[in-house]
Amino acid sequence: MGHARLLMIALDAADLGLLDRLVDEGLTPVFGQLRRQGRLGMLSSLGQWLPGSVWPSFYTSTPPSFTGFHHYLQWSPEAMALRRPDPRAMGEPFWRGLTADGGKVIALDMPFASAPRSGIELTGWATLDSLEPPHAHPAGLLAEIEARHGASPIVAEMHALQSVQAVLKLRDEQIRIAEMLSDISEQILARETADLFLLTFPGLHRGGHWLWDETGLKSPPLASERAEFDRALPEVYAATDHALGRIIEAADADEVILFSLHGMGPNTSRVEILDDMLLRILSDNGAGKRPLRYLERLRRAVPPALRHAVKDSLPTAAQDKLTGFWRTGGRDWRQTPALTQVADLTGYIRLNIAGREAAGLLSEDQAGELAERITEGLGSFVDADTGEPLVSRVARIADVVPEGPYRPMLPDLLVDWSGIPAARHRAVVSERFGKIDWPTPGRHPSGRSGNHRSSGFYLACGRGLSAGDAPAGDIMDLAPTVLSRLGAAIPEQMQGTALLGGRDDD
Repeated sequence: MGHARLLMIALDAADLGLLDRLVDEGLTPVFGQLRRQGRLGMLSSLGQWLPGSVWPSFYTSTPPSFTGFHHYLQWSPEAMALRRPDPRAMGEPFWRGLTADGGKVIALDMPFASAPRSGIELTGWATLDSLEPPHAHPAGLLAEIEARHGASPIVAEMHALQSVQAVLKLRDEQIRIAEMLSDISEQILARETADLFLLTFPGLHRGGHWLWDETGLKSPPLASERAEFDRALPEVYAATDHALGRIIEAADADEVILFSLHGMGPNTSRVEILDDMLLRILSDNGAGKRPLRYLERLRRAVPPALRHAVKDSLPTAAQDKLTGFWRTGGRDWRQTPALTQVADLTGYIRLNIAGREAAGLLSEDQAGELAERITEGLGSFVDADTGEPLVSRVARIADVVPEGPYRPMLPDLLVDWSGIPAARHRAVVSERFGKIDWPTPGRHPSGRSGNHRSSGFYLACGRGLSAGDAPAGDIMDLAPTVLSRLGAAIPEQMQGTALLGGRDDD
């Protein structure tokens, strides 16, 4: 049987409050035992502003201004189009440095990691966040996994209101994925030892998006469906906890670190209407015409399930081009001083600046003036019924993200929404810019009832780590912490700090 010195497991986008509640209910006993025995610390990040950036920041221990990453589709100023980033450009994950120095690492399904070239590693197999198809090293590992478990279980998301049956199917898929990941881990650990074993459980992330509450459903659950729907997300947590216990037993590790880089809660995103809000603000100077309006009406006439089925049948590159077409196709850049970017939670706005964008329009002074006008305009929108503001803050990228070589790749303006669940809207209104109907009153049009919270946590258990509170830190501190616990050198380019000290300090 294999052995691991340090076992590091991501409970991706886990909600700590829900985990603790389920411990009390007896559904997550493994986490409960570790919670009693270990040291728990909270983690901050730039996830409030760039939620998609957290994984590369974790595994490189650098901020997004050094990785350049914030979404699976990002704006290319050279092409004036959306492009899928190259994961190799974000920086090498810290565990691969351990492998290069002769350490033994097993890494399974770490989000956004590039295809492995050494060690024992699987990428893009079941994680929610991947830029490439599944890869594995050594040669033959992926074929072995697929022979036992079938092809990658990733199912593309349909961003639309869901039926109860659809989200219960998603629950079953996430439970099955947790079981498969524990099976794969046991099979590898039966023949391998490791200094570091890493694995990501994706089910809490996807389950949290789609099972948080009923505001992502086409209609409320029937009385006969209510109890099963209410149990769905706790069942995903319970299955993940059971799988976690199996891996801990198989790894027989000296130390265990559980972590979540960000959390989950009710969906507050209004990105579905941000484009309308921006266009109304821009229309004050004659630049608010929406391109492709007739084609958009035709598109919306097609049922979401059919649109999803057609898009999902296309190669990934074609899917990306189609998304880019609906976002930026048909624009006259001479009439487009700013545009919204693809986003899931925080709103992203890019200014069309001359000398930076290939078809740039604005001088630096004009860009600054427009940023102020957009900020003021977005702040004028409120809920039509309650008068509560939609926007908590609009931040300029330089005010929240430290300087770095890739900061110009990030959005210029970041829209942080108010904490009120967006599904409550019937309409939003601005005295100056008028009324915008919410697409699905009482529901969230994306189908995602849950979305991210910026706070994360880590829970460390093992030799010399007594129960209690651990130091609070940033997600960039996790990689140095692991390297320190393993007695490995911390690379100079890492910007985080070891939180627990090295083993010799215990």
